[in-house]
Amino acid sequence: MEKIAHLRVRHADIMVKMKALADKDDATFTDADKTEFDTLAKEADTVSEQIARQKSVQDRMAATAQPTIGQDRPATVPAAPESDRYVKEKSLVVGGITKMLGVGGGTIYGAREAAKEIYGESHPVTKALIVSSGPAGGFIVPPDYMNEIIELLRPQAQVRAAQPRNIPMPRGTLTIPGQASAATANYGSESGRITASQQSLNSIVATYKKLTALVPVSNDMMRYADPAVDAFVRDDLVKVIALREDLAFLLGDGTADTPRGLASFANAYAVAGGGTGGVWSTTGNSTAAAGGNFITSTSFYTLATAAQELGGLINKLDTANVPERRRVWFMHPRSKNYLYNVQNSLGVYVYRDEINTGKLLGYPLRTTTQIPTNIRNGDSSQTDCSFVILAEMDEAMILDSMQLELAVSREGSYVDASGATISAFQNDQTLIRAITEHDFQMRHDAAIAISQFVRWAPAIS
Repeated sequence: MEKIAHLRVRHADIMVKMKALADKDDATFTDADKTEFDTLAKEADTVSEQIARQKSVQDRMAATAQPTIGQDRPATVPAAPESDRYVKEKSLVVGGITKMLGVGGGTIYGAREAAKEIYGESHPVTKALIVSSGPAGGFIVPPDYMNEIIELLRPQAQVRAAQPRNIPMPRGTLTIPGQASAATANYGSESGRITASQQSLNSIVATYKKLTALVPVSNDMMRYADPAVDAFVRDDLVKVIALREDLAFLLGDGTADTPRGLASFANAYAVAGGGTGGVWSTTGNSTAAAGGNFITSTSFYTLATAAQELGGLINKLDTANVPERRRVWFMHPRSKNYLYNVQNSLGVYVYRDEINTGKLLGYPLRTTTQIPTNIRNGDSSQTDCSFVILAEMDEAMILDSMQLELAVSREGSYVDASGATISAFQNDQTLIRAITEHDFQMRHDAAIAISQFVRWAPAIS
């Protein structure tokens, strides 16, 4: 079966070369081109005959084959909607597509032929390759698979999972008009003149930010058709994309072509109200945010101070007239584990029962280790500080301008984390490049409340 797949890839490469020659006009089509075209045609016929012979042998062997006890469904049988992993876990298709691009030598034509042979013509991987575009080795993953990817990484990629507004931005930029100030209303006498007023407007300008990843995968790994391998390829590719995006949506400052995150918008609200934006550091003294919707956590915390701060964050949003529609907590697992295990004077776990339901004070609770726990305070006397964030997700917007795009190369090179240049060809690897473009914006900066310099941690003996 693998030999047929390789023959199909070879045949697809020949056809690409033949088409390039056939597309030449009479003025540029030379005698050498004609000789090369005839040679390629004979080679294509030879490969076609080899495929036919191998296929004939394979069909005869399949007709007499007997399945062993407990054998899984063969890969080339059409996917069963209720039980097939590629139907139940749509994101596996991403791994399968990537693997077929590698097996197919980086061309969409080779990938399609390899998928037909390895998975079967009715398989989701094959269908996705046939109905989608992939010129020059690229591949656009259909949008419905993109949603499944983020769902798979739900415990880590928390901002998308919290269901902010998702808005298409096909042209890479989008202007969203908004209201800056309201009209006024006044009481007056029966004959008094009515005071005129009008609203003022502003706008949010969203611009795409390009997020990229380059992942080398062993060709030995890519050659196998087991679903577990597809899951490995998928996870290795997607994890870096999803986690980097999530970090930007939480704490991005908008510099170096990155999106602004929740902390940046909270800073903007504090500054707009005459306060100070925070600058938090893991290596030197931090600058505490002042004003707006910020609370500075008590360094020597107790159950009482933690409860006051949680209630204070809710009050910040309420007093800023932020609608209570889909508020969500974001914090490090350390902070959640403190709340989970803290007891009152009667030995009662105050928040445990509610946290077991996934909520805290009535709002969904999401944890991620991408919220740091090594922030320094203003004089660096404490180096283990973190954040607790309460955000109204109905006010948050993810604007997607390009879904996940894949490109594959087996001949390129890359620079690894240590700065060394690695040849993919020499190391028998396939390079997978992933690109996606998006932006993150808030309809109102006031929709985020943050407790800074949080030190809550469960007791460790």
